[in-house]
Amino acid sequence: MPLPDSLKAGDVLLTRGTGCISRAICLLDGSEVSHALLVLDRDTIAEAVGQGLRTASFEQAQDKHDLVVGRTLTTAPADMAPVLDVARGYLTRGASYAHQQILLLAVLCVTRRAPMPPGGRRMVRTVLDQAAAAVNAMAERGQQPMVCSEFVYRCHREARPPPSPYALSIGDNGQPDGQTLLQWAHTHPALPGVPLRLAGVFDPASAESALAPLLRAYATAVDTSGTLPAGLRPPSPSALNDPSDEELLSSMVTFGNASHRARTRQMHEGGLPPEQTLDQIRAMEAQPDFVTPGDLLRTLSLTERFRQATAGTVPGKLTGIPLPGARARKAVFQAPGTDTEQQETRGQDT
Repeated sequence: MPLPDSLKAGDVLLTRGTGCISRAICLLDGSEVSHALLVLDRDTIAEAVGQGLRTASFEQAQDKHDLVVGRTLTTAPADMAPVLDVARGYLTRGASYAHQQILLLAVLCVTRRAPMPPGGRRMVRTVLDQAAAAVNAMAERGQQPMVCSEFVYRCHREARPPPSPYALSIGDNGQPDGQTLLQWAHTHPALPGVPLRLAGVFDPASAESALAPLLRAYATAVDTSGTLPAGLRPPSPSALNDPSDEELLSSMVTFGNASHRARTRQMHEGGLPPEQTLDQIRAMEAQPDFVTPGDLLRTLSLTERFRQATAGTVPGKLTGIPLPGARARKAVFQAPGTDTEQQETRGQDT
């Protein structure tokens, strides 16, 4: 199945997966999309997946996704060959990179100012543990983590000659003032004594299954609409046992160690000091090429040219996880152990 006529080589394709992890990415990123791809030609797209960078068809890109959005450069040069050249260069080293959605979700959990209702910390800890296992598996295969949208962003940013007319301008994510989970961890008095935990074996299907009830409960707890039919509502989040501060910190330290190992291919005996592991996560999020699918949906450097939703899609209520509508809800993070009120603000129209 060829791409729509409105899309051309070098355009950005954004999709929304139907799984719970995809839905959670949308929720925490305040976006309608959870995955990013690059159009190579009329029949081929390029994307970062668990096995590495690969090419696929438009039909494959739509599999298990219920929304597809195509965006093109607002001021597009006539020749997109420089962007495609960068993409092909990465594809020749495709097995050296890998992407798992759980990695993106983990970074969003600790760097976004998201609400933390009862049961939220258990959800975050499970995400971090699964992400650490996924990143360790990448390191064992000699792969470096590369978020799907990072690949797309790099192809545009690294196109020559500089200054590149292809580069995408990414603004801040419109977060309100407040404390992130990463900031909370950095100032916690128990951090220096937190032990490094062993990460388990990562399996995408098992991770989705383990996280599904936690993510649904979390989404229901932070959703203010209350429109889910009673028969579809998950168990009350208050019934979930949250981990202690030390347990949550330990999972963050383990994830930070795994990230360091995958990026540097170095393993320190006994792990890095806890403070340094948090710096590893902060460095990952602070990199210019840490770009989310939502960033690519919001940037004014791109203009929407195509949108297709699966027939029968009910906006905002799939797999039990509410999705952002035209205006994305953003809430201040409520740090564990505090009584900071959750505040709701409105982001810009996507």
